[in-house]
Amino acid sequence: MYSSRIILLADLDCFFVEVERLHRPDLRSRPVVIGGEPGKRGVVAACSYEARALGIRSAMPMAEAYRRAKGRRDVAFLHHGLHGNYTLYSRRVQDILRSETPAFRAKSIDEFEMDVSGCERLFAGRHGGIVEFAEHLRARVRREVGLKVSVGIGPSRIVAKMASRHAKPDGVFRVLPHEVERFLAPHDVQDVPGIGPATSTALRARGVHTVGQLLELPPAVVGRGFDIGISGLVTNLREGDGDWQRRREGLGAFGTGDEAGTLDGPARRRSMPKSIGHETTFERDIIDPAVLEQTLWRLTEDACRRMREQDLRARHVTVRIRYNDFQTLTHGGFLGEATDADSAVFQRVLELFHEAWTRRLRIRLVGVRLSQFAAGASQLLLFATPRELREQRLCSAVDDIRTRYGRDGVLVGPGVSRITRARPVEANSTAGIQTGFMPMRG
Repeated sequence: MYSSRIILLADLDCFFVEVERLHRPDLRSRPVVIGGEPGKRGVVAACSYEARALGIRSAMPMAEAYRRAKGRRDVAFLHHGLHGNYTLYSRRVQDILRSETPAFRAKSIDEFEMDVSGCERLFAGRHGGIVEFAEHLRARVRREVGLKVSVGIGPSRIVAKMASRHAKPDGVFRVLPHEVERFLAPHDVQDVPGIGPATSTALRARGVHTVGQLLELPPAVVGRGFDIGISGLVTNLREGDGDWQRRREGLGAFGTGDEAGTLDGPARRRSMPKSIGHETTFERDIIDPAVLEQTLWRLTEDACRRMREQDLRARHVTVRIRYNDFQTLTHGGFLGEATDADSAVFQRVLELFHEAWTRRLRIRLVGVRLSQFAAGASQLLLFATPRELREQRLCSAVDDIRTRYGRDGVLVGPGVSRITRARPVEANSTAGIQTGFMPMRG
């Protein structure tokens, strides 16, 4: 049974492309593709709707994007974007949305959640209703920042997210509580946030292709046939955001401000991320364990540093491997105790990596992801051992130096021995923070 909550999901349309167009009017109405160079395993980071009409998609190899655009002189390929400007434009949009809503959270650089439950009468008096309020937000962003934004409205986060896709491009789409079942039923199971290719394949093998078919399964069947994550997700689809969602994400109710992880309210509290991670693709496939281990160390350092910035400790770590035949494996495990120390996390990363690296093939990509956070890492210093205190002081000193002088301002641990044989060419990070993995210099 869905409640009367009202969640808005604002998604900036073709964000990176539109920022580029603000600075280069000649790109307007043209197919635009942003990504790495095709000769260096670059992939499409973003593309315009005009480029999508040519069959170009995000994460596609740039070589394939060039092939699909062959013969089209109007297609613009950008290999060096505006970088820092993306974050600046995102913050300008966030300032607008935060100023207009009681509870706000940035899910990523171009996607934002707002809870406006209980504001119906206020928005009806000021704007004419919730949909009109969403139109007001779109108009402000377009007028003051120059970007297009689509807004999905629903009684839960998942429904609002899926509604935002129907709002594209540059529109508003609302799903009322009594319309949820009819709205969800025809969607493919992989359209649901949280259901990826592997899970959707497992569902299809059992004859479940649509969300409607998934919701028709008895809870006992779902509980026996799938992991607890899918069971909770199905409950969330049936009933809306509830205790399971808050436990899973470590979040309190939107806007309550009762615990770390709530949406930004008047006090502008920051949400606790579900995970923090980095991954990198090599220019050449690698089989040298020393190269792979040093790369994992640098990824671990970067993830732990971001975790310390938010005063968090991780309980779980996941290692990702992609072989040169494109088979991708993820292998995760718990840490002995929640920690933010580079060395403790890296020891577990190495264990998981060697457990997962069962095929003696060259590796194309590696990644490290931290999750299941506990807040208040700094409070543990009251009970830390001398060794833990020394490591904490070292990590803090290294963080300070890198803040002032850059990522390679100081090297510690396996990072002291420079690698010149393999250079990572791209990296991704999550938790709504746009950062990159700096390639190692010889």
